[in-house]
Amino acid sequence: MKGLLVLLLSSIGTGLRADSYQPLFIIERSTNANVVHYDAKIGEDGSLDPNEPVVAYWIMAANGGGRQDLNLLEKSQAYGFTIRKDTTSQSYWMTLVSQKRRAIHIYQEGGKVRAVTRIGAHEAYLHKIYVKTRKTGLLRTVDYFELFGNDLLSGQDCYEKVTPEN
Repeated sequence: MKGLLVLLLSSIGTGLRADSYQPLFIIERSTNANVVHYDAKIGEDGSLDPNEPVVAYWIMAANGGGRQDLNLLEKSQAYGFTIRKDTTSQSYWMTLVSQKRRAIHIYQEGGKVRAVTRIGAHEAYLHKIYVKTRKTGLLRTVDYFELFGNDLLSGQDCYEKVTPEN
């Protein structure tokens, strides 16, 4: 009976919930089925965590589906990002290290966290980036990448194919 009471009291807690995560977008690649996920980290108060508003990690679909952190090389050369707080609101600006000229605006809207960037001629909710690469010697070279999302105003699908400048 005492154990049941402790369990009941601990479930009531302080009224605050632990950190949670909301998916923002993913990066798929032509090399295998492993996918990089970018999630918004929501703090106990229900807002974006000011210390770490976005987290990135692998889902190793080609190797059983487990979760794995990005390594140092992946963070610094391909899938890592910088993030800075917008001084005028409770939002953030994120830039992928591999796409420094394409900012992604991270903000909360109606209880949902959004990742917004330009896709083609549209401001759009970003859902997915696909990267096509080929092996050249020991390295992989990006042939192109594609962005997929939905237009902010119309909800229409948006798509853009980008070939890197050499």
